[in-house]
Parts: sequence; structure tokens; C-alpha cells
Amino acid sequence: MHRFVSLALAAVLMPACVDAPITPDQLEADGQLRAVGLEQAAFSAQDRETTQRAAQISAVLAAEADGPLEDSNRFPADVGQINLHLRADGIEGPRPVIFRWTHRGDSAVIRGTLTPGDTLALANSLPIDPERTGPWTVQILGAPSSAEGEPSLLFERQFDVFVPSH
Repeated sequence: MHRFVSLALAAVLMPACVDAPITPDQLEADGQLRAVGLEQAAFSAQDRETTQRAAQISAVLAAEADGPLEDSNRFPADVGQINLHLRADGIEGPRPVIFRWTHRGDSAVIRGTLTPGDTLALANSLPIDPERTGPWTVQILGAPSSAEGEPSLLFERQFDVFVPSH
């Protein structure tokens, strides 16, 4: 008997849970259901790739901003600025990146773009204070895809700024 009551109760309650009652505003004059128009809520989803191809980065650190470049990992303190020239292979389009120049725990962070190309191009520069000698690091970080995400390290290079002996 208990099983019969449970089944009967389920049969009565189930239809009420599945469908909402039809209201008069949902019916046409001939009693047919009104055709649902395109009155849905609009939303937008960004079309993003879930994976990106790895970039192969070729880099030159130079005192020169253009013309013939001399790659170096040591620069005199009076160099003025250090220029990072890049070539990015293996990417199909521009990617947002972060350039981080670090000296003894202090960092300068500059937003930029990693652009595909078949030649080296000036990507970022940093003015050098002659008082800030010693070891430096320049990093290229992939921009995080979310606010909480950690940027990924794409490239890192160390160099020294020194006081020349006269």
C-alpha cells in the first residue's frame, strides 16, 4: 500500500513540476500556442582560442635603437637607454605582453605587444639611470587571461650596467 501511495503521489506531482501553466497571453485567437519570437535575452561571448601556439623569441639587447645592432650583456652606466629588439616566430598575430625590467628588486613594468615578424624590431626600451649599476633582468611575460591569473614567463635575459674604468 505504501508503494502505491508513493507512485500515485509521484504521478500527481510530476506534471506540476515539469510544465508551467499556459496563460492567455501565450495563445493565438485560434487557440494555438503563440510562436515564440526572437525575444530572448541577448548576450555576448568572446571568441577566444583556448590554446595559443608557443612563440620562439629571438632577442638582442643593444645600446642602439636602430641601424646596426651590437648585442651585449654589459652596458656602461652612461649608455642612456637599453633597447630590446625582438623577433617572434610561431605566433599568428599580435599578443599582449608585459615587459619587466628589474634591478635589485625594483621593477619597471611596461605593457606592450609581441608582434610576429621575420626581422628583429625594437620592442621596448628603458632609460638607464647612471647611478643604478649592477645586475639587471629583463623579462617578457604573457599577459594573464584573467584578473587573478599569473603571467607566464616567455623570455628572460640578464645583463649588467657598470661604471667604466678610465
